[in-house]
Amino acid sequence: MNKLLNSELRYRRLFEAAQDGILILDAETGLIEDVNPFLISMLGYSHDEFIKKKLWEVGAFADILASQAAFETLQKTEYIRYDDMPLMAKDGHLIQVEFVSNVYLVGNKKVIQCNIRDITERAQAQLALVKSEALLRKQSVRDHLTGLFNRRYTEETLDREIARALRKNQLLSILMVDIDEFKHINDTFGHAAGDAVLCELSRVLLTHVRVEDISSRYGGDEFVIVMPDVSSAMAYERAVRLGEHMRHVHLTYDGQAIDTITLSIGVASLPENGSTRTDLMKAVDSALYRAKREGRNRVICQAA
Repeated sequence: MNKLLNSELRYRRLFEAAQDGILILDAETGLIEDVNPFLISMLGYSHDEFIKKKLWEVGAFADILASQAAFETLQKTEYIRYDDMPLMAKDGHLIQVEFVSNVYLVGNKKVIQCNIRDITERAQAQLALVKSEALLRKQSVRDHLTGLFNRRYTEETLDREIARALRKNQLLSILMVDIDEFKHINDTFGHAAGDAVLCELSRVLLTHVRVEDISSRYGGDEFVIVMPDVSSAMAYERAVRLGEHMRHVHLTYDGQAIDTITLSIGVASLPENGSTRTDLMKAVDSALYRAKREGRNRVICQAA
């Protein structure tokens, strides 16, 4: 008898001192029979607001365990676990918890013990980690100055787009864009002004290409646009319009008007100019070289 009393006393001390929330329910009726001080403190409900209530009748649990079906599932499986569940404290703030319920016998009576652990700090740390990883992923594929995709991302994406186009028997075109006399802009107005020109061209690209097009700063003042399902003729027309838009941009830097900005653009397409990234990049680079050699401020399509 003394051993039983001592065991119950030890359990009670552990129950009272536990640093996790604990609820004891009658497994037959679902009524809460006991609640420990930690859960009362965590959620802000009084002892009386828990006792002889069903779990889903307590405000904190209403949105999570609000149906008889949930309790019936627990009765059948004798185990329920929620790794990340929001509870509403009485003052209205949300607490992220880990919720585990088990059914066991006390004498001849089945009871349900619910262990509730506050994981708010863990959840916040995980969210911060996810955001940090997302930022690192973004930085790994984005050009830090313009925000466009970088060369590495474009080359990886181009391989995928070529494979998709070949598989579906679709077209694909590439533009390679170069800012004419960019060195002159840097030498005359300074590198900060040159950066402003690069950013403005990036804005024009994003404004005048489709969502499905992939725009990137390929290196220096060279930009590449991958255009899925676009013919050579259509790509040429778009390149001409892009050059026109850029010529109408009026930029000033530090009170000085920057000269009219013109573009040399090369165009290459699949299947006319090849069926691999190496073939297409070589073709579009050659077309761009011709555009610059023949006087700049023009668009050249690479011949098949």
